[in-house]
Amino acid sequence: MSEQIAKLQAATDEAKEQMEKAKVAFDDSLRELDAAKELLRSMDEEDQKKIEVNDTKLPELIDMHRMATAEYGGAKARYDTNARYLDLFDAKGQL
Repeated sequence: MSEQIAKLQAATDEAKEQMEKAKVAFDDSLRELDAAKELLRSMDEEDQKKIEVNDTKLPELIDMHRMATAEYGGAKARYDTNARYLDLFDAKGQL
């Protein structure tokens, strides 16, 4: 049983590392998306009317943020699940 717990602990540690990396990517993509939005809002009203969304990086940034959100959500779910099982083993005194 302790071998299985060790494997679960290793998987949990790896999931935590992946979750932390995904969180950094998520935060970066959100910051870039917010900056692009703010840049568009700060433009002159006439320029805003002339520019089309496809002429900006906004669609790419939205897609990048969507992928970062999905990756972070998956990594967080894996970590939370593994951590929950480790807590159960700990509660039973098997750690």
